[in-house]
Amino acid sequence: MRKLTLPALRIRGLSLYLKKQIETFKENLGPYLQEAKPVIKRGMNRGITTLMRERQWTTALGALFGVFLLVQLLVLVLLGIESVQSILKNRTDLRVEIRSTASDHDIQTFYTGLLSLPYVRDVSYITKQKAYEITRQKDPDLISFLEEFHIENPFSDTVGVTLESLDSYEEFTAFIEQSEWSHVIDPTFLSEFSDQKEHVSALLNITEAGRMLTMIIIGLTGLALLFIISELTRRRALDRSDEVLVERLVGATPLSIFIPFLTEAVVLCLTAIALSGILMLLIMFFMPLIIPALRASGGLYALRQEMIPLFWGMLPVLLFLECIITPTIAGVGAWFGIRPQIKSPRITFAV
Repeated sequence: MRKLTLPALRIRGLSLYLKKQIETFKENLGPYLQEAKPVIKRGMNRGITTLMRERQWTTALGALFGVFLLVQLLVLVLLGIESVQSILKNRTDLRVEIRSTASDHDIQTFYTGLLSLPYVRDVSYITKQKAYEITRQKDPDLISFLEEFHIENPFSDTVGVTLESLDSYEEFTAFIEQSEWSHVIDPTFLSEFSDQKEHVSALLNITEAGRMLTMIIIGLTGLALLFIISELTRRRALDRSDEVLVERLVGATPLSIFIPFLTEAVVLCLTAIALSGILMLLIMFFMPLIIPALRASGGLYALRQEMIPLFWGMLPVLLFLECIITPTIAGVGAWFGIRPQIKSPRITFAV
């Protein structure tokens, strides 16, 4: 017989405990659930039938559509902020200028030392001639100016370094500040490097503040959605107050009265989510036409390329959260909306 380790015994004990608790839960609530099942099914059918019959829910659907579209736009903004942070954190391409007096041996030693660093992803050596040609492609006006006035190649040999992440800046700084590289590296690079790091850190702080603000707005929008559903349910309950009164007179339970209104709220919310989701996809599809900077030749194309895989990767999680949060908000809002009718003194007196 195989001997179980201590972690395996703990996991097995926890699984047995959970299994026992589930069985106890079923034993205690099993009869109640069996009695409530037909009530819930009948209430759901009534709620759907009422929606199809009355057709007075267009205003409610429009209000919910607007709220859910706002939420999805805020989620899109949040994904954009995450993409910006990802771009900034991966913005680790550095150019280390080499002194003109540095020997080939010292340059090769420095290059080999960079390759041995675990937090360095890539290293490339760029000669001054290659830098000149690269600049010719990126900024032809500058090269035309240099050639017009017969100015010699102003560029220096550089070493391109790509770090694994922004967190490696401190370690890389400590490496290049070693005294053995003082006769290889141009000292002006150190100050430029520090300025670049501070600039990126400031941008990250700004995006972090923007993310927190967006999350707060999403939370407040969810709270507003709760009140909207509550008010819409309250109005529908008032329009059918006689029907609710008759149900209470014949001995209907609060659950049987509540389920139809809950079903209406959930159906309207899911419909609003589907419609706003379709509009959101259309907005994302046509966004490059609206914002030229998001096109392939635009300055925000890198942001678009970062957002697309992030969006499709997060889509299952977002759909799962909506499927859980939406019925919960609809249920709480519908209960607050129908509760005054269920607890009405008029009904209590009649009963």
